Amino acid sequence: MNLPSSLENLLEQGESQSLEFKRSLRLRREGLEALCAMVNADSAFGIVIFGIENNGSVCGIEQGNLDQTQRSLSQAIDSGFDPPIAVQIEIGELNDRQILVLRAERSRSVPYHEYDGRAWIRQGTETRRLTLSQRQQLERRRNRDLHPGPWRCDRCGTSVLQLISGEFTTEGIVRTYRCSCGGEFWPVT
Repeated sequence: MNLPSSLENLLEQGESQSLEFKRSLRLRREGLEALCAMVNADSAFGIVIFGIENNGSVCGIEQGNLDQTQRSLSQAIDSGFDPPIAVQIEIGELNDRQILVLRAERSRSVPYHEYDGRAWIRQGTETRRLTLSQRQQLERRRNRDLHPGPWRCDRCGTSVLQLISGEFTTEGIVRTYRCSCGGEFWPVT
């Protein structure tokens, strides 16, 4: 399979918030941690490409049994991610070399994923591990998107039954939780 030109364009742009290059399949663990971090970021999407140097040049993956490689990766994904996540695995050819591409997207109903018992998040091109308090804060923030109300401002105490404010972003309309006093609305429990 030849990969679409859009991947060639990604290689030219370099690593980013949602794209990571790994030169070798021996870096599988680091690649899966990076994928976990990317889907845990607000964009909720990530691509890891094996067989690419950090600078975007194609080096290709190691020769071997590609069917076994895909099965092994699939098993590592199934046993390593909690909650489970669907990851597309593609093997392609670029500059006459084989590369392996992993793509995943987090469901908005899942606050975050863990890989191998740890939660990771991506900031720019950095993959970092989340602390327990950071995971709790992230879960609290993301779960309030699903809360029907009522709401109370954490600063002034104003209560509302329903939030109708939002901001237009490249990802569509995103709910905002700002009160006119500068505080934030949180679900009343």
